[in-house]
Amino acid sequence: MTMLRNAGLALLCVLPLSSQALIISDVISVNKTLELGWHSYDFDLTKHGYNHLTDSIKYVELSYDFSKMVDEGDDFSDFDNYDTLESIQRNSYIFDGRIIYHDINPGIIKDRFGWTKDESFCQKENFDTGECELNLDLNGVARESLAVYNGNIFLTDETFSVDVDRIDVPEPSPFILFGLGLLAMCLARGRIVLAKK
Repeated sequence: MTMLRNAGLALLCVLPLSSQALIISDVISVNKTLELGWHSYDFDLTKHGYNHLTDSIKYVELSYDFSKMVDEGDDFSDFDNYDTLESIQRNSYIFDGRIIYHDINPGIIKDRFGWTKDESFCQKENFDTGECELNLDLNGVARESLAVYNGNIFLTDETFSVDVDRIDVPEPSPFILFGLGLLAMCLARGRIVLAKK
């Protein structure tokens, strides 16, 4: 009887694991001309199905859609004066720290790079408490910031995407469960018959 029970447990352990490749995106629609100053956008991939227990991030991508532009002309004679150009500064805990873009034309600015899963890597720590505020692998959240230096920039939307490999948790086949149930009933009936004798 112990041998049958061990065989049943071994059968459950050899169920195949399967893996899927997915893209999970969080899109923030802005659809307006951005005011001067800083703008911060928080992305939460868990609202779109990210699960740190089954998902491993392979690539990270961020895109800004500046498909419309309010262009009042550019003055390239004074390139250091941000007020005369469509200029932004992007600060990121994930993408290259700080980048300044001068003379933005209508279109999409996109960054993409490979990622290795590391749940201990904290992208942003709270200076007062020392606790991790942003951990993409563990919490599925990211924060991106944008500084606007003039009022000519129209942001349609901002998209944060990750390519993940998802490992499905195996579920036992209904036939295996049915067979184990029948086996348990037979063994229970055998015990009852033996107890009566």
